[in-house]
Amino acid sequence: MFSAITLLIAFQLFSIMTFSQSLQDTVRIDTTDMSMYRELDLMPEYQYFKNTNVSIRPPKYFIEFSSNEASGFLSTGTAANIVGFEYDQVPYLGYYENIADSAFSVVDNARFITSEKGVTQEGYKAQYFFYSFVIDDVDIIRIMFVTGDDKRMIYMQANYPAGFDALLRPVIVQSLLSVKF
Repeated sequence: MFSAITLLIAFQLFSIMTFSQSLQDTVRIDTTDMSMYRELDLMPEYQYFKNTNVSIRPPKYFIEFSSNEASGFLSTGTAANIVGFEYDQVPYLGYYENIADSAFSVVDNARFITSEKGVTQEGYKAQYFFYSFVIDDVDIIRIMFVTGDDKRMIYMQANYPAGFDALLRPVIVQSLLSVKF
């Protein structure tokens, strides 16, 4: 009897070790790849900015809003927002270089942080401009994102309190890069 129980336990341990080894060989998740987590922080479906042909995958928990002047997505928990505009008959190439200066000429005490070049998930060149400014004693970060082709320019901007920068910047940038037009 003792040998039958020992044999059964040994067989079960062998089965568990074999199964776990084969599972380990087939499922590999790189938990150091931060883009995986940012991808999980976006809504699975694309949503359009009203009255445009432009869509993005907004960050999770952002809700749609629209007014007479703009449409986009906002987070009531962080006071963050993303708005988008489509300019038909305005080619992207070359035009974006002056948009950041003109868009911020009306904001008092705006401070340029940095600019970066990127590529959208659809393969279009893109440019980011990062600024900071203060509204009602709250430090605000603005990301201005410009992309497009030879027929149109897509301009999006995101605003959020600077205290959420480390949390929101990677997710919002990933959302902006998901743009389709």
